[in-house]
Amino acid sequence: MRTHKIVWGMVLGLTVTQVYSQSRLYSNTALQLSGITQNGTARFQGVGGNHAALGGDASNIFGNPAGIAFFNRSEISLSPTYYSISNESSYINGTQKDQKANPNLSQFSLILAGNPQSYNRKWRRTSFGVSYSRQANLNNSFTYGGLNNRSSMIDNIAEISNGLPVQTLEDEFEIRSGSQNSIAYSIESAFYNLYQMDALSANGPYRRPVPLSKASFEQSGKVEVTGASSQWTFAYAGNYDDKLYVGVSGGFARHSYIRRNNYEERFVNGGAFRGLDYREDININGTGIFLSAGVIYKANDFLQLGASIHSPTWSNMQMTYEEEVGVDVLNNRVPIYDSNGKPVTNAQGQQAFDQLPATRVNLEPYDFEYSMRTPMRATGGATFFFGKKGFITASAEYVGYKGMSVSTQDDNQFKTNNRRLIQSSFNNAVNLRVGGEARLDKFRVRAGVGYLPNQYSQNYNVEGKLDRSKIQFSGGLGYRNERFYVDLAGTYLQTKDAFAPYQLNDSSLYQSAVLNVKVINVTGSVGLFF
Repeated sequence: MRTHKIVWGMVLGLTVTQVYSQSRLYSNTALQLSGITQNGTARFQGVGGNHAALGGDASNIFGNPAGIAFFNRSEISLSPTYYSISNESSYINGTQKDQKANPNLSQFSLILAGNPQSYNRKWRRTSFGVSYSRQANLNNSFTYGGLNNRSSMIDNIAEISNGLPVQTLEDEFEIRSGSQNSIAYSIESAFYNLYQMDALSANGPYRRPVPLSKASFEQSGKVEVTGASSQWTFAYAGNYDDKLYVGVSGGFARHSYIRRNNYEERFVNGGAFRGLDYREDININGTGIFLSAGVIYKANDFLQLGASIHSPTWSNMQMTYEEEVGVDVLNNRVPIYDSNGKPVTNAQGQQAFDQLPATRVNLEPYDFEYSMRTPMRATGGATFFFGKKGFITASAEYVGYKGMSVSTQDDNQFKTNNRRLIQSSFNNAVNLRVGGEARLDKFRVRAGVGYLPNQYSQNYNVEGKLDRSKIQFSGGLGYRNERFYVDLAGTYLQTKDAFAPYQLNDSSLYQSAVLNVKVINVTGSVGLFF
């Protein structure tokens, strides 16, 4: 029996023994794909993203669909966006900064205003709208690093590997003839067969290799995410007596989430063991459908009230999960120790060594299909007009994060595990936004602020209290005449987050990278009336 092996894996990895982490991967993906912070045209972004009680904007198509009933002329509009996110990470004794930019199309819309009906009729006009919009931008990138004297990822995998038979780990490993690359069917088997963990018996427990028992670990990592949640929305609305505006909408959503984790440890005072590296690739795609309805009531010339409700997006998702592990060992030879930590010697009394069968291992790719339901949303708000000089608008948006779900048709336990995790991990939230517009003849000046509270019910990954709430400030300018309009808006968002490359049963032994996150979003809109 080999006695010198390692098993290792990421906290968010997908392994047979990490059912809880599997569930967190799915629930966190659902959360990120529904994490709408700011969307729509430059006009609506400039006033803080308020969609509830304002009409006459292309953003109403997916915001409050009742608002397109305010249109008395047809319109086509385009809204390109420049998105930039920066992260400052603090990990143990190291601080690093990263930035990622992503130009994209925020919205394209077409609104067809119906002909006015006879003014003897209560129903004055109906309108139809269609738009493509980006609802959530997932692009992100951060790095972290520091010298860890407390623990290694080896400790994490040793914990989750306890109870696994050594024979199982050996059976799940395949050496490819004539190559230093091999294949494994679990991350535990991959690292066990790379001689990076000691097995103290045929069924474990497992521990670090003896030369690493008192080593320090130079840890570094980089996480890159690309993707978005976008949708095609179709809306229809009517105007009743220039007082009540009602609308419905629905459409198709497209989800894309690609994440790559690269992690590395360099072993300080590790003897023949010099380091390890790990790559994790997650690729998730899906499509879904949704519905919404809204109403806006014009109480008088000064006050306008609005509300809308948005169903969850019901989606079918496909995931591909890949992992790769590599080790750096002097001359590809590892020293052998017995279960008591004493060196095993040859007939001449010298330290015995084993030759590594491979230095890199690819895991068998994992493909999985599942269903996802995003949160239900409900929004209410009010707008107060100062004649033709401008307005102030405010809204409150309820987001039912606890109502998210992931499931499969033939695995009730999968659904139950994820349901339990979602219920214990997230809080329902109420997002608050307020903004205003000043009208100076044909010019517009806008400003807004929004507060999005922390949706996590537990303080994951860090010691002490970490406030993950978001605050965003926006402002904008616009010009409008009888034939077209041009708007420009900028939004600044700041928040905090954390990332733990691995976790241990004793929370005092592992570290987390605390992230200071800043997002700048600049959107321009051009619209033509016809």
